[in-house]
Order: sequence, then C-alpha cells, then structure tokens
Amino acid sequence: MYCAHWVDEKMNRLRWGSASLTMWVLLSSTGALAQTSTHATALLAKRTVFELQLKARAFGEPLHLVSHEKDGRLEGDVYAELDQPFAHVAAVLGSADSVCAMLFLHLNIRSCKSTRSDSGPQLVLSAGPKQAGYSASTYSMTYAMQVDAADADYLGVKLSASSGPLSTKDYATVIEATPLDGQRTFLHFGYAYTYGSLAKMAMGLYLATAGRTKVGFTVIGTSGDGQPQYVQGERGSLERNVMRNYLALKAYSGVQTGTPEARMEARLRAWFALTERYATQLHELDLDQYLQEKHADLARMGTPAQ
Repeated sequence: MYCAHWVDEKMNRLRWGSASLTMWVLLSSTGALAQTSTHATALLAKRTVFELQLKARAFGEPLHLVSHEKDGRLEGDVYAELDQPFAHVAAVLGSADSVCAMLFLHLNIRSCKSTRSDSGPQLVLSAGPKQAGYSASTYSMTYAMQVDAADADYLGVKLSASSGPLSTKDYATVIEATPLDGQRTFLHFGYAYTYGSLAKMAMGLYLATAGRTKVGFTVIGTSGDGQPQYVQGERGSLERNVMRNYLALKAYSGVQTGTPEARMEARLRAWFALTERYATQLHELDLDQYLQEKHADLARMGTPAQ
C-alpha cells in the first residue's frame, strides 16, 4: 500500500496516494478454531514454498518480496519471519489508533485518524510530499477494514478502497499472521490496486524526469559491468511502499516502554534506521530532516503520540 518525487501536483498525488495505501490494520475475534487452523496451515505452506528465499536472507533477514503487473493491475506481497511474539504483533494491530501511529512513521504519511462507520472501522490518511510546503498536493483516502478471521494461531484482515488518485481504483490489502514459536511470527502482507491511463501517463513523465533513478527491489537483469538492474516504474514504487510499511511494523512494535512521547521519538528513529539499510531504494531525507517533518506533522495533528 504506499513513494517517489513527482514533477507536478498530479504526479505527487499518484505517488502519495499509492503510498498511503500500503497500510496495516486491526484484528478482532471472529473466526472459529477450525477455520483459523485451516488458514494457519495454508499460510505456513507459503513459508515452505518460499523456504529457500527466506533462508537466503537477501534483505538481511528472512524476508521475501514478490510483485506482479498485468493489464493495469499491480500486486505485491511480502512474506517475512518477524522476531516478535504473535501475541505482541496482534496487540499492535489490535486497535485502529495504534495502526495509525504505525503508518504515520512512513515519510509521506502526514496524518492518520481512526474512525468508525456503520459498516465498521475505517482509517483516514492524509498523504503528501516528504517535505512540507506542498499542501495542494496532499491527498486523503479512507480505507474500510474487515476482519476475516482471528484466533490464537491466526490473524486475517482485509483493507479496501474503491478509488484513489489519478484514476487508480480497487485497492485491496490482505494481512495474515501466524505464530512460528513463542517468540516469532510468520507474516504475509499483500497489496494490490488498478491504475488507468492518467496514472500511466503521469508515471511515464515521472520516469523521464525526477524518477529516472528510482528503483524497487526485484532484480530484472544485470548491467554491462555485472551490477544488478532493479525494477522501476509503478511496480518499483509499490515495492518501496510495501517495504516501508513492513519496516514501520518492525519499528513500531519494537518499542514498548517509555512515555508516549519517548516511544514515538524512538519509533521514528528506528524506522529511519531500518530504511537506511536499503538506501538505494528508500533513502529520501537525512535523519534531521525526517524528524523535523514528523515533529511538525505531530504538532499539526494536535494529538498525543501513541
């Protein structure tokens, strides 16, 4: 669900609208034990399928990222072994407030607010440029959340939005988690949306200008000197946002003590440090710039840190 410099307001909206997608949602108790056991078994089967990739630790941790693009539909999936207990991961994802605070770590998310409609919980995000001063380019989207199954050994949640910026539509996010042992969790995060001609045209202009050096994580070939060539375009943007949101979960859930203000500060710094591990894909600002922007966002939101 959520990033690259756009050369005008419309291209900013495409990137930041996409950036706001990539999000994390809640859990609640609905599913029967038989259902969750079946779902947990199916999720663990994916771990077996990607066993070699997870063990290879190409990302410096047991994580596998895959993406596809076909007929205007983009899909991305992250499978990862997270060094945190399932119960703790579930607690982090257990309230819309904490999910908003987690998503807020993303450099393009300027605010997030949890609400509730007659049909269930919602998240309202404002996404925009990584540095303030372009308020006209800020874009707001509302995502409906639905818990498909939740139990002691499985979490399954869906997030959806019918439309987004620049003719994008049919956003769908799936989050699944199951315990591996008492201290580790296997996680699947899937994200997809459809883009139209306007988004494709904006992306083409972006790739010809400010975005010509932006890349994702999938290696699609090698250069003449043997260096890897990475996927670009909207697929590359999707991969960057998938990774940024996965790292937001790690950073948020990894800080558990201190005052709310101290926890927020520690989480901001942790998220930045994690993204800098993949500077080729994810570096945008230095630490001082990032913290300055986030502190200003918190002040504008006027809400206490989580």
